[in-house]
Amino acid sequence: MSVFRELIIVLAILVLAKTDFPLEIEEPLILSNTADENYRVPEDLDPIHFEIEITPYFEATSDREAFTFDGIVTITLKAVKDDITSLIIQENVRDIISVSVVDVAGQDVPLNTEKEYERIREYHFLKINLKDGISLFKSNIYKVTIKYVGNINETPLSRGVFRGSYRDDNGKLHWYAGSHLQPTNSRQAFPCFDEPGFKSTFDIIINRPAHFTDTFSNMRIKSNPTVGDRVREVFHTTPRMSAYLVTFHISEEFKVIADNDNYNASYRIIARPNADDQGGYALQVGPPLTKWLQEYFGIDYYKMAENMKNDQIASPDWASGATENWGLVSYRELRLLYKEGETNALDKMNIGTITAHELAHKWFGNLITCRWWDNVWINEGFASYFEYFAMAGIDESTELDSQFNILALQGALSTDSSASTRALEHTVNSPAQVTGHFTGISYTKGASFLLMLKHFVGEATFKKALNYFLLDRAYEHAVPSHLFSSFAKAVQEDNAINSFLNIAEIMRYWVEQPGYPVINVNVNTDTGLMTVTQERFFISSSANQTGQVWPLPLTYTTGRDINWDNLKSSIVMTTDSIQIQKPPGHEWVIFNVQQKGFYRVNYDSHTWEMNADALKSSSKTPIHRLNKAQIVDDVFALMRSGRLSWQLGFKVLDFLKEDTDYYSWYPAISGFSWIRNRFLHLPETLKAFDEILFEFLKAVIDDVGFDVKDDEPLTRTLHRFYLLSFACSIGHQACIRDSVTKYKALMTSGTSVNPNLRRHVFCQGVLNGGFAEWQFLQQRRLKSNNQADQVAMLRSLGCTTNAQAVQAYLEMILSDDLKAQDSVNAFTFLYIGSRSNTKPALEFIKNRLEDVRRKVVLPAWFDSVLSNLASYAPEEVLKDMEQWLSDESIPGRQVGLSAIASARSNMKWGSDQAETILKAARGSAVTASASVLLLLVSSLALLFR
Repeated sequence: MSVFRELIIVLAILVLAKTDFPLEIEEPLILSNTADENYRVPEDLDPIHFEIEITPYFEATSDREAFTFDGIVTITLKAVKDDITSLIIQENVRDIISVSVVDVAGQDVPLNTEKEYERIREYHFLKINLKDGISLFKSNIYKVTIKYVGNINETPLSRGVFRGSYRDDNGKLHWYAGSHLQPTNSRQAFPCFDEPGFKSTFDIIINRPAHFTDTFSNMRIKSNPTVGDRVREVFHTTPRMSAYLVTFHISEEFKVIADNDNYNASYRIIARPNADDQGGYALQVGPPLTKWLQEYFGIDYYKMAENMKNDQIASPDWASGATENWGLVSYRELRLLYKEGETNALDKMNIGTITAHELAHKWFGNLITCRWWDNVWINEGFASYFEYFAMAGIDESTELDSQFNILALQGALSTDSSASTRALEHTVNSPAQVTGHFTGISYTKGASFLLMLKHFVGEATFKKALNYFLLDRAYEHAVPSHLFSSFAKAVQEDNAINSFLNIAEIMRYWVEQPGYPVINVNVNTDTGLMTVTQERFFISSSANQTGQVWPLPLTYTTGRDINWDNLKSSIVMTTDSIQIQKPPGHEWVIFNVQQKGFYRVNYDSHTWEMNADALKSSSKTPIHRLNKAQIVDDVFALMRSGRLSWQLGFKVLDFLKEDTDYYSWYPAISGFSWIRNRFLHLPETLKAFDEILFEFLKAVIDDVGFDVKDDEPLTRTLHRFYLLSFACSIGHQACIRDSVTKYKALMTSGTSVNPNLRRHVFCQGVLNGGFAEWQFLQQRRLKSNNQADQVAMLRSLGCTTNAQAVQAYLEMILSDDLKAQDSVNAFTFLYIGSRSNTKPALEFIKNRLEDVRRKVVLPAWFDSVLSNLASYAPEEVLKDMEQWLSDESIPGRQVGLSAIASARSNMKWGSDQAETILKAARGSAVTASASVLLLLVSSLALLFR
């Protein structure tokens, strides 16, 4: 499943850290601290097969409410022990109508006449009570039939079975119903064993209205007779799978908009009919990705079951990016549909990566599944890894194998640097805890661990181990020890690592321990002896050390022996300190070649000086672009954590004034933004810091320019996209002038703006205009037929500071024109647009509290609205917000107050550090020149040694 975010306050931090980076707030959650294991269903029954029959009602009838459905589920199950006197099944449906149990011969199993069943709502349990003296017997087969009524929820944010809508070209509203069952919402669609470790086959029957088009589900339709005013659609049996992978989509008009015309290896794109020109790119990448993954894993997707298909459906309403239902992957529209001339390169790239992510799940997640959600990284870590490397495998021009470092690995390092971070394997019990474990740790740290593992054992051994794992656990659940055993087998066969190393134990430590190490490298230039120590990296300088010691594969290269291809380590650090010998002398040293290892690197001051000089003279001694990106990201983190002085850190970063590379600047923008956002309450400091940033930006902006060039590489387009968004947002005058000129030309003469320039052009056009400029873009958004384009314009609409436009924007959030899934983003875009917008936003929330809560649907999403506001608000707004939240009846009160405290802490940090940082940033060029002289002296000394 495409990543959905956790927490409440973290969203505010996320936005601050990456203000002008891709922002997608999908699933803010409250994390429960309960250790109550009663949420788990007993394992005394083994569900073998389900038959599920659904009859939906989109309109009210004499005896049915609108947006409900009738359901009948028959579960064939086996008793795995004797003397079972009650059956526990998970359900969270609207009503249970009746329950019956029969044995394999069809004979009734008597139920308790006083209380046939109990609904234990806290745990979502249906307890079926057998008659006194009656029990189930081990290994016997039984069938449980339950008739029930379910809800078609108002939005997909509530998961389960939900309703969505769209308008056709004539403005007519059309309803549809879909299902989104991961991770614990199958119980809303049908009573079941709603845990990933239970695997069954499923027969699905949908009784749709006769005027609707064919329903889409996991499998193809086997038969579809008309019965009265309905069509009874019976689907082929699914593979053996977990209940959360069941899916169906019932609609009036959805259809196949792109198809590869290959029945035996079918690949289809499905969407609303008025998006029929937007499926081409998804079809272009999907079949090659499927083929690439099949070949890499050694298992044919289309042979996983009879009647297997590979449909991808675009839903206008969807809670996350996408979900990997077997046979029918469901996507939010902007993650699947591409429109030439409207969709930007970033969104197009995301279509490819998310498609690869979901397709990888067919093997990791569907064919094998984590036994329980405490190891969801087995599903999501592999899918997150292959979303980059499979796409790079079919299209090298995307550079996604390299982009992984800056888009995934470095984000994981950031996420995993707090004292409260969790291990890849983390105990969860309640549904809230389960959903809260779908985080960057499970996704990007899991993927980064796999990248390090691949380079440690070698790719051939890595592939072999994955094949062993998949074949061994096909159609079953898996735990980490199964994966460890597969790697141990492959490593031993290939003699892939030193025999004294235990690959299973190395993997176990990384899976079970939170955090990651920073290595400290101290080089004795006289002897060449390098002393390397490790300790856990914390972003907070006040965190206490834990004594953790990771088994850590190390790579390095030096100025005298440059080797950027040395990616397979021959050194594994298993203690807190080791020594490595190199030739003596003054030279640069860089550890973690191409940043394939999941750790940070700090050096002694002299080595940092050498590395800074090498970066400054990279035309003569080229540093690998991924190591430049690594150094930039590490330097910002080391400065923040107090491990590296601001003066020396900015001296290292000084090379950015000449460097124009995408990989250097992506983490640089993030790092500069993090500092800058802590100066927002200090106008003079902010102005001075921005002037310094303009110096850094001069060469790179001159290089990328203000216009997109034909046939330029994807990474150059992305580079300009991020760079100009950042430059304009901090007041770069040339960027602003060019943007305003382009926006005026669009308004006055219809001159098109390239989609890859629209984020900053539209934002600046609205920011530097009045209500007319805002209304122009709003009308354009309403007319757009591409969701990615709509969301891009929504972001820019939030840039306004015009009072009339701000009020119109806030009212728009509550209108039917905006999907509930975009509501939290919409508020955040307004805060990002200008801190001054937080004041009218707070007044609006206070005055329309219940309307806002209804719009965002989930209580945790409302918490995010408040916490994100506090993150951007000036002190006067914080005081007003604090006063309002003194009323204990206000929802989200504690979250809001915590966010206010965090915002003030950030302001204090900025005030405390401002003078030091400005001095260091201003002095970087001077100190860099001095270090060049030191390098020259050192080099001359070496010549005469």
